[in-house]
Amino acid sequence: MPIDIVWHGQKDGRGFYNCSAMLNDMFDLYPCIHHAGWDGMPKNVAGAVVMVHGGRELGRLDKLNMDIEDLKWVLLIHYGDEENSFSAEQVEHPNKIAWVQEPIPGRHDFAKRFILDGYTPHTRKHIVQCEKDLDWVFAGQMTHERRWACRNALQSIDWGGVIVESKGYCQGVSIEEYHRLLCRAKIAPCPSGPFSPDSARVCEALECGCVPILDDLSPTRKEPGFWKYVLGNHPIPTITDWSELPGKIAEVKNDWENISLRCLAFWEGFKLNFLDWLGDDIYKLTGKICTRT
Repeated sequence: MPIDIVWHGQKDGRGFYNCSAMLNDMFDLYPCIHHAGWDGMPKNVAGAVVMVHGGRELGRLDKLNMDIEDLKWVLLIHYGDEENSFSAEQVEHPNKIAWVQEPIPGRHDFAKRFILDGYTPHTRKHIVQCEKDLDWVFAGQMTHERRWACRNALQSIDWGGVIVESKGYCQGVSIEEYHRLLCRAKIAPCPSGPFSPDSARVCEALECGCVPILDDLSPTRKEPGFWKYVLGNHPIPTITDWSELPGKIAEVKNDWENISLRCLAFWEGFKLNFLDWLGDDIYKLTGKICTRT
């Protein structure tokens, strides 16, 4: 059973960004037909995966609802909207399953699946097997309070790590060198993005064999619980007060072998389950089995 995927507000097609890299990896395992924008959708399609790319859809809720109203089923994937500026909860269809990236607890309880920000499309190409000769590494933009607090805490540690500050995205070391630093490190503090506690750094760290330290808050989200909401019970170290980071790093470092095994096993399990989501939900919507290619 081929799966029609329409990138609704995106006439440039699939969009190989951080926010869609993991999704595209999953799509490539199934017999998918991609359509760039709704105008390219065949008229006889019974149902579709509808990709709704955040802010690109502002002011287009009514059009989206009209576009999908004649479909028999819809798998709505709301992604690339860290600000959550688009009202995905107002998308209407009687036979719909929704996935939401970087959700807000309470607001996005209607969604069946929660998606992480994911890794950059280049991450896996840059992974190298090397000695873990750095205790920790942080490379990123110094753009908000959570990152400043993380940086300040790291500067109080006089051993074992590297800080690379930048003024903007990918304006520090090259993305390849950044991934090599993660491959060398045992621990990667992961302060939040500007809106969501999540960021690409989390998945990149795990891909590179690092133990992330997750930020459970962000500049706009002051209540903890994001990671439990998205991941359920998980073994990845989490922090709400970055002043406690030196102690958290010491704790992880002292039991790194066991903690890293638990975190990486959880991550591999999460990815394996994630790859099944598309086939599982298509079956729930249509009753038809869609196997990986």
